[in-house]
Amino acid sequence: MNKDSIYAIVDLETTGTSVKNGDRIIQFGCALVQHGKIIDQIALDINPEREVPTNILQLTHLTTKRLKVAPYFEDVAGTIRQLLQDTIFVAHNVNFDYPFLDAELQRVGQPALGLAAIDTVELAQVLLPTAVSYRLSDLTQLLAIEHTNPHQADSDAVVTAQLFIALSQRLANLPLVTRQALAKCATRSARETGAFYTLYAQQDAAVLPDYLYVSHGLALRKKAVPATRLTTATREYPASDAAKKHYLQPLLKWRKTQGKMMDIIYTNYAQQPQPLILEAATGLGKSLGYLLPFSFRLQGQQQLVVSTSTAVLQTQFVQQTVPLLNQLLDIDLQAAIVKSPQHYIDLAKFSQALAVADKVKQVQLLKMQLLVWLTMTKTGDFAELHLTTYHSPLFAEINHHSHEVIAADNPFNADDFWLAARKQQQQADVLVTNHAFLSQHATDTNFFPTGSFLVVDEAQQFPAAALKASSQQLIGGAIMQVVKHLHKTLNGAEKQPTLASLLAADPVARYNVVSLDYGLNQFGQLLLQLQQQLFTDFIADQIPVEQRKGFIERALAPEELATWVETNYGAGQKLRRLLNDCLLLADKLRQRLLVEQASWLLSEQKLWLDFSQQVHQLLQVRHLLREVFAQLAQPSGGQLVWLTMKDYGDISSLTLQLSRLDITPLMQQLLTHFAPPVFTGATLTVGHKFDYFKRQMGLTDTAVVEKRFASPFRYKRQAAFFVVNDGPAIRGAADHAYTNYVARAVYQLTRDNQRQTLVLFNSLQMIAEVYRALLQTDLPLQREIFAQGMTGSKERITKRFSLSQRGILLGAGSFWEGIDLPKEALEQLVIARLPFAAPDGIVTKARYQQLTAAKMNPFFKEALPQATLRLRQGFGRLIRTSADYGVMVVLDDRIVTTSYGKRMLKTLPASLPKTTASLVEVAAATTEFFARKV
Repeated sequence: MNKDSIYAIVDLETTGTSVKNGDRIIQFGCALVQHGKIIDQIALDINPEREVPTNILQLTHLTTKRLKVAPYFEDVAGTIRQLLQDTIFVAHNVNFDYPFLDAELQRVGQPALGLAAIDTVELAQVLLPTAVSYRLSDLTQLLAIEHTNPHQADSDAVVTAQLFIALSQRLANLPLVTRQALAKCATRSARETGAFYTLYAQQDAAVLPDYLYVSHGLALRKKAVPATRLTTATREYPASDAAKKHYLQPLLKWRKTQGKMMDIIYTNYAQQPQPLILEAATGLGKSLGYLLPFSFRLQGQQQLVVSTSTAVLQTQFVQQTVPLLNQLLDIDLQAAIVKSPQHYIDLAKFSQALAVADKVKQVQLLKMQLLVWLTMTKTGDFAELHLTTYHSPLFAEINHHSHEVIAADNPFNADDFWLAARKQQQQADVLVTNHAFLSQHATDTNFFPTGSFLVVDEAQQFPAAALKASSQQLIGGAIMQVVKHLHKTLNGAEKQPTLASLLAADPVARYNVVSLDYGLNQFGQLLLQLQQQLFTDFIADQIPVEQRKGFIERALAPEELATWVETNYGAGQKLRRLLNDCLLLADKLRQRLLVEQASWLLSEQKLWLDFSQQVHQLLQVRHLLREVFAQLAQPSGGQLVWLTMKDYGDISSLTLQLSRLDITPLMQQLLTHFAPPVFTGATLTVGHKFDYFKRQMGLTDTAVVEKRFASPFRYKRQAAFFVVNDGPAIRGAADHAYTNYVARAVYQLTRDNQRQTLVLFNSLQMIAEVYRALLQTDLPLQREIFAQGMTGSKERITKRFSLSQRGILLGAGSFWEGIDLPKEALEQLVIARLPFAAPDGIVTKARYQQLTAAKMNPFFKEALPQATLRLRQGFGRLIRTSADYGVMVVLDDRIVTTSYGKRMLKTLPASLPKTTASLVEVAAATTEFFARKV
């Protein structure tokens, strides 16, 4: 492989995926590339001598007639073999195309290919680390490469060649230090892809662009932190409509209701402010509705904290809303995102991790992605990577830890992203955080200065987020994992480097290693004894025989928990003492290791890094034990404590967990620490009243100002609502007949209707069953289907769905709210069943018991209001702008046949046209609706 090599970019279309099972090639496409240009190309239809599946013919747009007159593979095999001779084989997923073609050539008597091969999927993953998808069609769209005939070998080969050229250019443009690091990390790349990185690592260094610099072997992007906050001279708030229009027009459409929202916020903080609860319907422009008036109150003296529900909304606020306001008002408001340090890469740890080659291919690939990403990112926030999962052990190894003090001698202090984020937060006018972080750090002045203004946006999601964030695990698998990892580092497998082997020549250090390992073993045994005791006392004889299988969950009453804690007080004390002893030994060992560290190899430095990280985790365990045991000793009615077990009798999986049931104490902290907050969202009322929201938020006894602002949308013209009335009755959560009906309905509603469709569910289990049923139809050949829990993370499939043109997304939970899919990105919304929470959930049952004890009806006070809000939130996904059109189809006819369903229906916009009909009639009516709009 050299700079003059010819690359053969190959694409095959086949009758199936298994050459061993007799599948054959039906199309061969190849484009030859040299010196960054396509120098030749060839496309061949091939007669497979067998029937081609209908779905393959539809996918490739080939016909049986066309293939019948095509040459047989043995007739063209020699030509293909000669064409590929002395080239480098390149394909998008090379481990499919290369072995398939090689096997076919050998089947007809041709010699094996024996070519070096490169995978463009892997190249794209490394060189485009922030891409949402690495499918060929998505990459060509990202890079603006025209792709006229997807799934045809000639077209796919040419666009893959253009992709290969673009990726090669990106690699060539990287700093030399990055290219060299990539070559070192490419130890487990597909076939000879690693040699491709080595080729570019040997080329001369290009002039480093102005926006990059090199620090201790890493190429980084320069980042600027503003020196001061807003210092704009005081100007008068635009109190009149005309004054507001002057600022907003012509960039934005004037909305009188938005102006009213601005006025009520601005005047509230004039003298004696009160907390505000403002329901601002979708389309009102609530973000500017509160940001503009607050910008006239800040004046560089106070900070505004905005809390929202998702990372996507945080980024959108900082990158879109604040710059828009700056443009409108001609100011320079500074905004910064506030999140946990674990979200940021620690450059010192990453640099050490690079020194050791991991045996797992995905870890090495991730290191390569991060190397390229560091030349792109200004924030160092892992969320920019759009990965399907962040569970790789590498992330735990290279991120910042909570409350971790960065050492003064850290070589990357001047470059550190977490320190830069903290500086930016201190200088910002607006701090944008998420509900979970706010609930955990409500009174932490390091993040949120006392007296700051506070807006809780998407406030309907705050209670659930705060309760989830309060959940803590005590006695369980996570703690045991920390102990096991530390044991492995200290004295693990013989062939692996350990601290015991590293310090074998130092008797004092060796003694500390042995003592620490022994202490951890004792700690683990005592922890297991407590798990056994919990099982014996609360599960063994209290779970009916017929339920002793699968996942076990049991809530503990405050009085029985208090008794158990008192009975096992001595064991709890011993557990904490053992942990204290272990941490004292670990600290002695760390001090000893610091002296030795300077003379270590890079691989030994990595061992030290692992040890430091694990000791930090052990410190967090001690903090948790101390805090949680104190809570267990004095249980309260606003707290839920429960046990979980993966399977009956699996003692090691038994976990004791606790969570708040009531956020009233947290709300009091917010009211005390901040200026009176603004709580806003599109769905805060049930039946035009805020009672349910105030009870959830713990604001029932607090004097607040309440206001609703109507939507500017014309639902009569923009939308239609249908209820399907010929489906089966729902008989329970696991109703397979109803699930099959949902699958059939989705198929019928989307088979001929090519509009982007979101289908909302109540459970991931039903999503999985419907998804599998749809895969058995011809629908996947026409439409791309995304399924939560099956095809990627929420963020990833939302992004891919928004880029799709005829996508179908099956989602639950958070897909009911907080996603923005305007215009053609979403035109059809299907509700599989009314969104009632599962009544048998441990937290739900505890909440219902709490309401019953207070002599309130759980269904009418909790279940129905919650489901009603969720239905409104689901509808809110459909019409996002005044230019949107769409239909909502409810498959669950309880919405028109029950009294509670009719109450839910009344909360939808009165002007929304509502129709009840059969599935066939609804499918026809949706087609007619879109035909009228076109």
